Formats: sequence, structure tokens, C-alpha cells
Amino acid sequence: MKKIIALVLLVNAVCYPQKSQYDFKEAEANTRKLIYSVPDSALIIIKKTLAQKGSIPDTVYGNTYNLYGIYYGMKGKPDSSLCFYRKSLAYLDGYPKNKARTLLNMSISYRNKGEYKKAISLIEEVLGINRKIKNNTGIAMAYGELASNHTLMLEYDKSVDYLLKAIAILKAEKNTKQLTAIKQKLANTYLKNNNFKFAIDLYNECLDEFKAMGNNKNYYLTHLNLTEAYIHTNNFRGAKLSLKEAARGLEKFGDKELIGIAFSKLGNIEKLQGNPDKGADYYSTAMSCLTASGSANIVRIASEYINLLNGQKDYNKALAIITMVQESGKLKIVNDSDLMEFNKASADTYAGTHEDKKAIASYKKALAINDSISSAEKERAVQEMQANFQTELQREKNRALEAKNRALKENHKTQQQLMLAYIIGSVIIIILFLSILRGSKLKLKLQQEALKNIEAEKILIEQQHRHEQEINNTQKQVIEEKQRELTSQTLRMANYHDGLNHLIHKCDDNVFTKVSEVKKELQQLAKQKDYWKQFETRFNSLHPDFNNNLTGRFAKLTKNDIEFCSLLKLNLSNKEIASLLQISHESAITKKYRIKKKMDIQDDEEFEKVLKEL
Repeated sequence: MKKIIALVLLVNAVCYPQKSQYDFKEAEANTRKLIYSVPDSALIIIKKTLAQKGSIPDTVYGNTYNLYGIYYGMKGKPDSSLCFYRKSLAYLDGYPKNKARTLLNMSISYRNKGEYKKAISLIEEVLGINRKIKNNTGIAMAYGELASNHTLMLEYDKSVDYLLKAIAILKAEKNTKQLTAIKQKLANTYLKNNNFKFAIDLYNECLDEFKAMGNNKNYYLTHLNLTEAYIHTNNFRGAKLSLKEAARGLEKFGDKELIGIAFSKLGNIEKLQGNPDKGADYYSTAMSCLTASGSANIVRIASEYINLLNGQKDYNKALAIITMVQESGKLKIVNDSDLMEFNKASADTYAGTHEDKKAIASYKKALAINDSISSAEKERAVQEMQANFQTELQREKNRALEAKNRALKENHKTQQQLMLAYIIGSVIIIILFLSILRGSKLKLKLQQEALKNIEAEKILIEQQHRHEQEINNTQKQVIEEKQRELTSQTLRMANYHDGLNHLIHKCDDNVFTKVSEVKKELQQLAKQKDYWKQFETRFNSLHPDFNNNLTGRFAKLTKNDIEFCSLLKLNLSNKEIASLLQISHESAITKKYRIKKKMDIQDDEEFEKVLKEL
């Protein structure tokens, strides 16, 4: 279906020679529809737009070159993207919103190259522009890109803070399309922070939304990240399914970096499932793709590959990988975590090839880097590196001692045995310490999960309370409306009786000269509804338990007393009740006094309170 849509758009954009003028607005709209799903088709329209002659607005050139940059971004070529983004900016000085959009895309290219400081500097400029023109959506998207940079720099608190700001803005703007992209970034942060359950839930939510929008690149990229989350939760079946879907789609875009990452994840899965040879093959393919794309991810994935080769004791190949990464120049731009893992893996390789000085130097680098990382998750790696460092340092001393004291071979063997015992004891102590640390960490994690559940229950209870309050308010409004309706009905009853009295007075005053005149007015009154019967029906529907409760508490009251109390329940005055019941004002007061006496109540306030509560 997507291919058919792409074909229709291409035919619409390219194959209508009967149009006398080129529709630049339509061409840009069609390009934006295709750029994230069928980028090669979008490129055809881009080139056609740039080939047009005559007086062309700067915004057309600026926006088209920006789309050209996005095209190369889809292909995983950040340097080419930057070239076209610069061309775009040359035309957009007078168009701040368009300029901000291109600058934000430039920051993404720098981030993909691992140049986080340049990326953040551009985003700060974007924020300044969008704040000036009050473009809230642009501000939210800039916050999202800031979060991505801070995630890669291991600054997760800053990342989450920016993402929450972005989400709040987009919800206020009701921008669901951009909100999905921000949720994907939040899932990435959860993944990096080892919160795999929340990451998986968010990734699955984003998959449906990206698919509905036709945003294929982000759809396949989300599957790639979901694979990593599944691997960490040992869901290898789910990981392979997501990876298969990601690889199938990413191959169409030709993004060597993402294809390389996909192969590295296949290698990791095979390694975890006990197939190191097959895993090594996948890692080898991944390294080729990452080298071709110039990706900074080569450092992290090389560390995984070197660890696998060290496990197979294939140190020569591991050394070749180390050299290749060192010569790539990427060690200068990666985050501390990736650099530490690379030095640790390299140190293990040097130890395996008996290059003790290089091993010790690499362990020192790894430990120094770790000192700047505050994450508690690195604690176990610290202990392992310290043990390896001490072992390598002692091994060098032992070999120097052996060269100098060959004559004391037996004594040296004894010292070695003692040292071995010391090392074994140290390792056992470290293992026990790590076991205790792991148990404490697990306990803390369980407590955190429990707190999250409690918070969720609290929020649910508050929502239920608000819902109940809304229901109560609605019921109160309905009761008040019925109360007003009943009062109105009661007054109409009074008018009806007043009509009868008026007729009687006319008869007394001999106003009528003929019986037929009296009969006519009586017939008109007879046509009116039985208001007292309607009053009883409506009152009982509004206060269904009033009569029974009143009779139950005060058995002395008669039916007429109950009816009188019903009128008092409606807050009618003595005068209005007298008019309604066709009695004098004094009789109404006397009636009320007798009812209070039957109820053994002296005070009017207490009497009204009793009627109100029933």
C-alpha cells in the first residue's frame, strides 16, 4: 500500500507536463510525506525542485536543501547532511522558524557524529529563536534533542528533566505527532538507565503510533532499540523478532550505521545463547558497516566484540580490532562509559598476550575514567578491574623477581603459592562483597518498584475521589433542578386554587348574569391538570423516603400533617402554603404549631433542620 501511495505521489509530482507552472508548495508537501518512508522517491522531487529556473523564493531553496540534508540523514551520512544544511541556512536568515528547524537538524547530525558539545550549542541557538517567535512546539522538540545528547553523555537526570518539559508543552499544544517522538526518546533514556520494563512498554506504544503515521525510519529504529531491551530481560525470542523487523526495514534506507548496530545485536544474542563463533561472524560484519559509516558507536560495539574474542582466546584478532579503533579517532569523542569499556576489554587482551605494561596502563585508564562516573551500576566493574589490575601488577613483579633470583627457584615457588593463596582469598572476598552489594541493589530496586506501585495506587484513589465528587455534584444539580420544578408546580397549584376562589367571589358579587357563563369558566378550570396529584408524584420521586421516615420517627402525624410538612420541605412561606391549601394565614401558622407539638419540637430552627435531614 505504501509503495502504491509513493508511486501516486511521484506521478503527481513528476508526470504532469500540462501544468504551466511548477507547484513548489505541493512538491515540498509530497517530499515531506515520502522522506521518512521512501527517501529515494523523495530525492527525485528534491532534485526536480532544485532544477527549476526563474525567480524562486529563498524559502523554497532553504526548505528544499533542508530536506536534502534529511535525506542523507536517513541514509546514515551525517557529513553529507551537514553540507546541505549549511546550504539551507544561507537562504533562511529572514525566516526564523525555518532557520530553527534546519539548525535542529544540524544538531542531530553532529550528535550522530559523537560531537555532543557542538550539537548542544546549536540547540541552545534554536531555543533562543523559538522563544523569540513563541514557537512552543519548536521549543519542545529542542528539549527532546537536548535530552538525546544528555542521554548519550550519561547525564540521565538532565535528559529526563528535558523530556518531561517537552511532553508537558506538547500535551498543552495537543501535538500528538511530535509527542510520539519524545516518548521514544524517553524510552531510550529508560533503556540506558536499565529500566527495561518501562522502556519496553513505551517502545511498544511508540511502534503503533509510528506505524499509523507512516514514519518508517523511526518505526524500524524503535524495533532496534526494543531488541536491546529484550536482550537485557533474556527475551531472546522477542529480541530476534524485533531485530528481524528492524533489519528488514533499515536495509531499504541503506543506513550503514544502523545496519551495523543491528548485526552487533545479533552477535550479542548468539553469544548469550552459547554460540560464540556465530556471534563473532555477526560482530565482524557489524564492524565493517560501522567503519564504512564513520560511526562513533564503533567504540562500544568493538568493546563487545573484543570481549567475545578474549573469551575465545583469539587475541590476535582482538589486537587488530583494538588497533583499528585507535586509528579511527573515535576514542576522543565517545562518552566515558564506552571509553571505559574499551580500555577494560583492551586490558584483558593485553593480559592474555602477556603485554603486562600495556595491560596495567589500560586498567589504569579504565579506573581513572570510572572515577568520573557516579553510576552505582559500575561498582561491580570497578571491583573486577581492581582485581585484574592487582593481578597484572603482581605478575610483573613476580617475573622480575624470577629473572633476578633463578637460583632461589624453590623459594620463589613458595612465594608464588603464597601469593596465589592471597589472590584467591582476595577474589573470594571480592566475590562475597559483590554478592552482598548485588543483594542490596536488588532489595533497593524492589523497594523502588513498591514505592512506584504505591504512588500509582494513590493517583488512582485520587482519580476515583474526583470522579465521585463529580457524580455527587451532578446529582446535587439534578436534585436542585427537580426541587425548582416541584416548587414551580406547587405555585401553579396555588394559582389553580386562586382561580376557584376568584370564581366564587364573582358568584358572590353577582358578576355572572347567566349560568352558562359560570359553566364556561368551570369547564376551563376543569381542563387544567390535577396539580396536587402531580405534586405528590414529583415530590415522592425527588424525596422517595421522606414520608416513610417522617411517619417512622413521628407516629402521631396524620396524612394531612405529612402533606403540610412536604410543602415546608420545599421552603414555602406560611402565606404561600395558606394560598395553596385555601386556608387563612393564621390557620397555616396554627397548623405548623400543632405539628411541632406532635413532634415534640419547640424551636423553628430545629424543626426546619429535622425536615431538611429527612
